[in-house]
This record gives sequence, C-alpha cells and structure tokens, in this order.
Amino acid sequence: MRTPGLFGAMLPAIRDSNTLHQALDLGYRQLLVERGSLLAMVGPLAAAARQGVAIFVNLDAVEGLAADSAALAFVATDLGFSGVLSVKPHILKDASRFRLRTIQRIHALDSTGLETGLNSIGQPAPYAIAIAPAVAIPQVMPIIRDSTNVPVWGTGFVTSAAQAAAVLAAGADVVASAELELWREFRDARIDD
Repeated sequence: MRTPGLFGAMLPAIRDSNTLHQALDLGYRQLLVERGSLLAMVGPLAAAARQGVAIFVNLDAVEGLAADSAALAFVATDLGFSGVLSVKPHILKDASRFRLRTIQRIHALDSTGLETGLNSIGQPAPYAIAIAPAVAIPQVMPIIRDSTNVPVWGTGFVTSAAQAAAVLAAGADVVASAELELWREFRDARIDD
C-alpha cells in the first residue's frame, strides 16, 4: 500500500491551510479534505502525503477537482493521496483503477436516501461508506449492517464529544468532524491510553 490506512477514531475534516496545519500539529496522520480550494492547500497537502499522512479528498465538494479520470490520476499519482470520497459510484469505480481507497458517501436524511445509497454500492465494494449526517448512525446502523459489512465512517454535524461517542458506540469505525476542540479531545484521549 502506498500510504497507511486509518487508525484511531477521529478523522479531522479540513477546509483550508489553517485547519490542515492545526490537524498536523495535533499529530493526526489521517485527514479528510472536506471542502475548500485544493489550489490553496495543494503544496502542504502533497508534502503531508509524502510524509505518510493518509489524505482523503471529497471529490464532490473540494474546489479545483473535477470528478473525472484526469483528477483521479492527479490525486493518486501527483499528490499521493490515499483515497477519495464521493456520492457517485461510477467515479469510485474509476478511482479504484488508480489504487485509491474509495469512500462512498450516503445521505441518510430519510429512509429513501439511505436505501438508495445502500443499493448503489457497486463492485468492487468501497473501502468504506460515509454516512451523512453522522448523528443518524445510531438509528440507521442496523439497516446498514443488514446490507453491507464495509467499514462505516460518520461525517457531518458532529460538534460535540457526546455526539462523536454516540456515533462510535453505534458501530462507526471513524467519525469525522471539522471541530478543532473535538480533535484536541480525541488526541488527548489517545495520549492518555
């Protein structure tokens, strides 16, 4: 494998160079580029990837990337990122050709959205599925496990330690948050272990 996999339960969701540096300064070795301009962060992100930081990028929301083969090749080859996140199964299938880990986002805003997302999981199966909003995971995890056994990431609307703990207790493997204070809490808990 080109870059390490995820370990630990918190995945910092970064949106700019400032949050990128904050996550790295806290010692995180895995990041989700959730939003923002890739152009504004490309140098520090590529440097972090070269140092073994697992970087996942949201193809549907990060500015400066089209959801096409050229962007996937750039992300995999030129930047050395570990994986991509998207709601589009055909993009994820293409990403697997570039040996990128694929995370299929599923919007669990209602039962129809969850069912549609779960039914769209293609082959090869994604590395993980990202359920948004993460706070829905305690209610929907039984339905997810009836459909698939791939790892589950919780993304979106996680603003407190109690929410993050509930998502993880319900069976999510990873919880993503853009909240710096949560990153600190999880880092401190990891240090205390």
